Amino acid sequence: MHLSILPNLLVQATLLHRGLSAVVENPNQAAAAPKFQPRDQIILNMGSSWSSPASKGEQIFKPADVVAADPNEDPRYRRFTHLLKLNHHDHSLFYHNLEYHNHMPYALASAYIFGGTKEHLHDVYEAESKELEQWQDSPEEIDPDNWRAHLGDKRYQRAYLNFFEDEMEQRGHDWKATLWHFLTDKHVDDGAEEWDNHQLLYGLTEGIGHPLIHLGYALELEDKGLAMEALAMAAASYNKVHELVDDPYPPLPFISTDDIREILDKLFDNHDYDEICAKNGMGQPEKIIDDPPYFAFYTYVIQKERAALLAAYQKQVEASVMLFVTSHNVANPQYDFFLAHGVTTAHALRNVLPHLDTLQTWHLVRAHMILLSQVYLSQCKPTIKDWFIEDYEIGNKDWEYIRKKALEGEYRFDPHYVKILRSLHEFDKLFGPGETTSKTYNMYLKAAVKFADEFKGWIGFGNASMSKLDIKKPGDPNKTSH
Repeated sequence: MHLSILPNLLVQATLLHRGLSAVVENPNQAAAAPKFQPRDQIILNMGSSWSSPASKGEQIFKPADVVAADPNEDPRYRRFTHLLKLNHHDHSLFYHNLEYHNHMPYALASAYIFGGTKEHLHDVYEAESKELEQWQDSPEEIDPDNWRAHLGDKRYQRAYLNFFEDEMEQRGHDWKATLWHFLTDKHVDDGAEEWDNHQLLYGLTEGIGHPLIHLGYALELEDKGLAMEALAMAAASYNKVHELVDDPYPPLPFISTDDIREILDKLFDNHDYDEICAKNGMGQPEKIIDDPPYFAFYTYVIQKERAALLAAYQKQVEASVMLFVTSHNVANPQYDFFLAHGVTTAHALRNVLPHLDTLQTWHLVRAHMILLSQVYLSQCKPTIKDWFIEDYEIGNKDWEYIRKKALEGEYRFDPHYVKILRSLHEFDKLFGPGETTSKTYNMYLKAAVKFADEFKGWIGFGNASMSKLDIKKPGDPNKTSH
């Protein structure tokens, strides 16, 4: 028997076991098809009517401070919101043959929150807008009857934005009600399983997580234009990822973990994925889902309760940061564009999760685990070296040093560079520097200083970049442990 068949057999065996258990526990329903609903699972029954944030009792942490000011009294904020509206009006969400994403809101917001002047904000807009494109008409309009018919088709980006803005107007310009209505709207075909929700919420990590990033900024800024853009981006990107996270009753594995680093270890040691990068070419994370490591994903088991979700999220933040900052060759620090998205999507979760209930948080934390696994595999499973951060000396450099690098440094107009620095700062504000006796003490500031000082441009596009990451050959006995 080929070993790659074994995971599927184990999953089927688990499903069979759960089915038989259901019949034994419900003898009066023995003739009916068993429903696999373990007692420790929560049944999803939100529907499209849900339009308010999670209750305070369900939040795993408090929402981030809303970025807002009186535009009549704050010229910086007035310039910032003006430029957001200008981008909303002029520039499409996707461009360059629909392959690239509009990062203008992230660049402007990061610069504004770091304290950039109104002149600097203008310069950011001028620099970033040079490669953006104007809106193009969609093949047809989107309406309430066909809005699901074109999900995943980026050619309909303009039509989706028009549709969601029309829906918002019909709701009295209540952008929050409109946002949550469509993010949590369930579509279940006749005869489908109860868990087939097909909610846009669970597809936010498509497109290397850009819909999730966009939503995070929309909520943090409380900007209705960004909120409708986030909906349009989520709809036009919606593809396959949600299929791995829709089910609130995934197959229960014989071996499980609640630690993302163990998942990455399993992928690192699994030779079925040794050639996945060479086959697809580096920098193709979306292709990973064409032949995904289902069983490895299902071994990630998190309890649906606040403390467990907070612990899982914090571990994913730490893993994302360590993977991004420490996976380069020892003597050649290079930073991977796709691994960076593990960090920025984790920051987006910081803004989104406080608005979700417990089960929705569970789904989206798992979706981020899948995204992190996608970019890890697509970038050829680089080695994480924790000591790069643990032993890094920052001297007297602090967050004020990072702020100046973001606003005045050589790469101040690179939106990914600036938002990485801001993400690390937000993690530090959320989790703190940690205990002074811990190996990870001050890890976010260390990571920020290391990245800010070493960054010379992005790698990760094509196999020529492989030599710049610490990637071990299949079967290499000297490979470094995670």
